[in-house]
Amino acid sequence: MATSDYQLGPCEIRYDGASLGKTTGGVTVTIERTHTPLNTDQDGETPVDEYVTGTTVTVEGALAEITLAKIATLYNTSVIGASKVVIGTAVGTSLLTNSAVMIIKPYDGGTVSADSLDWITLYNAGLKATAALTYNATDQRSLAFTASGYPNASGTVAVFGDTAAAA
Repeated sequence: MATSDYQLGPCEIRYDGASLGKTTGGVTVTIERTHTPLNTDQDGETPVDEYVTGTTVTVEGALAEITLAKIATLYNTSVIGASKVVIGTAVGTSLLTNSAVMIIKPYDGGTVSADSLDWITLYNAGLKATAALTYNATDQRSLAFTASGYPNASGTVAVFGDTAAAA
């Protein structure tokens, strides 16, 4: 585990058991709860209660390493004959059906943390990619992606720390 409660630095992203590779521009994990206020006519615009309506978990980043294998992973397709990736319309494709486990592992002391207490795990991470490849003398090309977390059979979307720890 990190030796301090204060944290800084990059991370490794593992998706479906494999590293997605190096990133550029940082990785952002966002966890947001949505709420709906409950009102009565007698209390006007003043909420009398508020209910949680959901929790969204997203991971955003950009891959610095551009390979056919990375493109295939982000677009949920495959490398054909080690020489090309075909990207089709994918209309009607379920991101949940094609999701996989994603683990965010921060670096600690210059290496990827081996301590599961430092990790964030999304059980069903569905990938959405945006390739905006700029070809010029000064801008580094990257493969931007967003992963959305979907609940598993137990209703868990993400876990901070050791997923094997007893409840």
